[in-house]
Amino acid sequence: MQNKALHIVSFDVPYPPDYGGAIDVFYKIKALHSLGCKIYLHCYEYGRGEAEALQQYCEQAWYYQRDTGIKGLSLTKPYIVSSRCAEALLLRLQSIDAPILFEGVHTTYFLRHPSLKERFKAIRVHNVEHEYYHMLAQKAKNAFEKIFFSVESLLLKKY
Repeated sequence: MQNKALHIVSFDVPYPPDYGGAIDVFYKIKALHSLGCKIYLHCYEYGRGEAEALQQYCEQAWYYQRDTGIKGLSLTKPYIVSSRCAEALLLRLQSIDAPILFEGVHTTYFLRHPSLKERFKAIRVHNVEHEYYHMLAQKAKNAFEKIFFSVESLLLKKY
Protein backbone atom coordinates (compact mmCIF):
# COMPACT_ATOMS: atom_id res chain seq x y z
CA MET A 1 0.00 0.00 0.00
CA GLN A 2 2.97 2.32 -0.53
CA ASN A 3 2.20 5.94 -1.47
CA LYS A 4 -1.52 5.50 -1.00
CA ALA A 5 -3.67 8.14 0.61
CA LEU A 6 -7.10 8.04 2.17
CA HIS A 7 -9.52 10.54 3.68
CA ILE A 8 -11.28 9.16 6.75
CA VAL A 9 -14.28 11.17 7.91
CA SER A 10 -15.06 10.22 11.50
CA PHE A 11 -18.29 10.94 13.36
CA ASP A 12 -16.28 11.63 16.55
CA VAL A 13 -12.66 11.93 17.67
CA PRO A 14 -11.40 8.31 17.71
CA TYR A 15 -8.96 8.85 20.57
CA PRO A 16 -8.83 7.60 23.19
CA PRO A 17 -10.21 4.34 21.79
CA ASP A 18 -12.54 3.77 24.73
CA TYR A 19 -15.87 2.83 23.13
CA GLY A 20 -17.01 0.76 20.13
CA GLY A 21 -16.96 3.32 17.32
CA ALA A 22 -13.77 5.01 18.50
CA ILE A 23 -12.02 1.66 18.90
CA ASP A 24 -12.95 0.66 15.35
CA VAL A 25 -11.83 3.93 13.76
CA PHE A 26 -8.62 4.30 15.79
CA TYR A 27 -7.30 0.80 15.11
CA LYS A 28 -8.23 1.10 11.44
CA ILE A 29 -6.13 4.29 11.23
CA LYS A 30 -3.25 2.60 13.06
CA ALA A 31 -3.35 -0.47 10.80
CA LEU A 32 -3.57 1.53 7.57
CA HIS A 33 -0.68 3.73 8.72
CA SER A 34 1.44 0.63 9.39
CA LEU A 35 0.80 -0.41 5.77
CA GLY A 36 2.13 2.91 4.48
CA CYS A 37 -1.16 4.68 3.87
CA LYS A 38 -1.27 8.46 4.28
CA ILE A 39 -4.33 9.19 6.37
CA TYR A 40 -6.15 12.51 6.11
CA LEU A 41 -8.39 12.39 9.16
CA HIS A 42 -11.49 14.54 9.53
CA CYS A 43 -13.19 14.41 12.95
CA TYR A 44 -16.35 15.94 14.25
CA GLU A 45 -15.48 17.06 17.77
CA TYR A 46 -18.15 17.63 20.38
CA GLY A 47 -16.66 17.04 23.78
CA ARG A 48 -13.69 14.70 23.40
CA GLY A 49 -11.23 17.42 22.37
CA GLU A 50 -8.41 17.28 19.86
CA ALA A 51 -6.13 14.26 20.20
CA GLU A 52 -2.42 14.89 19.72
CA ALA A 53 -1.82 11.12 19.74
CA LEU A 54 -3.49 10.85 16.30
CA GLN A 55 -0.74 12.96 14.70
CA GLN A 56 1.69 10.02 14.73
CA TYR A 57 -0.63 8.04 12.44
CA CYS A 58 -2.10 10.78 10.26
CA GLU A 59 -0.62 12.95 7.58
CA GLN A 60 -3.06 15.59 8.82
CA ALA A 61 -5.97 15.65 11.26
CA TRP A 62 -8.69 18.27 11.21
CA TYR A 63 -11.47 18.89 13.69
CA TYR A 64 -14.91 20.29 12.96
CA GLN A 65 -17.73 21.40 15.24
CA ARG A 66 -21.21 19.96 14.91
CA ASP A 67 -24.16 22.27 14.39
CA THR A 68 -26.07 21.13 17.45
CA GLY A 69 -29.54 22.12 18.57
CA ILE A 70 -31.88 23.94 16.19
CA LYS A 71 -28.92 24.88 13.93
CA GLY A 72 -28.38 21.22 13.09
CA LEU A 73 -31.98 20.40 12.19
CA SER A 74 -33.13 19.73 8.65
CA LEU A 75 -36.51 18.82 7.18
CA THR A 76 -34.95 16.45 4.66
CA LYS A 77 -31.86 14.93 6.27
CA PRO A 78 -31.48 13.11 9.58
CA TYR A 79 -30.12 15.23 12.43
CA ILE A 80 -27.08 12.95 12.84
CA VAL A 81 -26.18 13.82 9.23
CA SER A 82 -27.34 17.45 8.93
CA SER A 83 -25.51 18.47 12.10
CA ARG A 84 -22.21 17.37 10.51
CA CYS A 85 -21.96 19.66 7.47
CA ALA A 86 -18.78 21.72 7.89
CA GLU A 87 -17.92 23.56 4.67
CA ALA A 88 -14.23 23.36 5.64
CA LEU A 89 -14.51 19.57 5.38
CA LEU A 90 -15.82 19.80 1.82
CA LEU A 91 -13.00 22.18 0.83
CA ARG A 92 -10.36 19.82 2.24
CA LEU A 93 -11.93 16.78 0.57
CA GLN A 94 -11.86 18.69 -2.72
CA SER A 95 -8.26 19.84 -2.31
CA ILE A 96 -6.62 16.43 -1.72
CA ASP A 97 -7.36 13.85 -4.41
CA ALA A 98 -7.75 10.62 -2.45
CA PRO A 99 -10.53 8.11 -1.83
CA ILE A 100 -12.92 8.92 0.99
CA LEU A 101 -14.05 6.58 3.76
CA PHE A 102 -17.11 7.86 5.58
CA GLU A 103 -17.21 6.29 9.04
CA GLY A 104 -20.91 5.86 9.76
CA VAL A 105 -23.93 7.29 7.98
CA HIS A 106 -23.47 10.28 10.32
CA THR A 107 -20.60 11.61 8.21
CA THR A 108 -22.17 11.38 4.74
CA TYR A 109 -23.49 14.93 4.33
CA PHE A 110 -21.19 15.51 1.32
CA LEU A 111 -21.47 11.97 -0.11
CA ARG A 112 -23.43 13.10 -3.17
CA HIS A 113 -21.79 16.50 -3.59
CA PRO A 114 -21.21 17.16 -7.32
CA SER A 115 -17.57 18.16 -6.80
CA LEU A 116 -16.83 14.69 -5.36
CA LYS A 117 -18.74 12.81 -8.06
CA GLU A 118 -15.66 11.20 -9.62
CA ARG A 119 -14.03 10.33 -6.28
CA PHE A 120 -14.09 6.78 -4.94
CA LYS A 121 -16.19 6.79 -1.76
CA ALA A 122 -17.07 4.10 0.76
CA ILE A 123 -19.29 4.10 3.82
CA ARG A 124 -18.57 1.94 6.84
CA VAL A 125 -22.02 1.61 8.38
CA HIS A 126 -21.81 0.99 12.12
CA ASN A 127 -25.47 0.29 12.89
CA VAL A 128 -28.83 0.00 11.19
CA GLU A 129 -29.48 3.54 12.36
CA HIS A 130 -33.18 3.79 11.51
CA GLU A 131 -33.88 0.67 13.60
CA TYR A 132 -31.74 1.99 16.44
CA TYR A 133 -33.65 5.28 16.51
CA HIS A 134 -36.97 3.46 16.26
CA MET A 135 -36.04 1.53 19.40
CA LEU A 136 -34.97 4.76 21.12
CA ALA A 137 -38.42 6.20 20.31
CA GLN A 138 -40.11 3.17 21.83
CA LYS A 139 -38.06 3.52 25.03
CA ALA A 140 -38.31 7.32 25.30
CA LYS A 141 -39.77 8.64 28.56
CA ASN A 142 -41.21 11.94 27.32
CA ALA A 143 -43.21 13.09 24.31
CA PHE A 144 -40.47 15.32 22.86
CA GLU A 145 -37.95 12.46 22.80
CA LYS A 146 -40.54 10.07 21.32
CA ILE A 147 -41.29 12.52 18.52
CA PHE A 148 -37.63 13.39 17.88
CA PHE A 149 -36.48 9.75 17.72
CA SER A 150 -39.49 8.73 15.60
CA VAL A 151 -38.87 11.50 13.06
CA GLU A 152 -35.14 10.75 13.04
CA SER A 153 -35.89 7.07 12.41
CA LEU A 154 -38.13 7.94 9.46
CA LEU A 155 -35.59 10.37 8.01
CA LEU A 156 -32.81 7.79 8.39
CA LYS A 157 -34.85 5.10 6.68
CA LYS A 158 -35.60 7.46 3.77
CA TYR A 159 -31.99 8.72 3.63
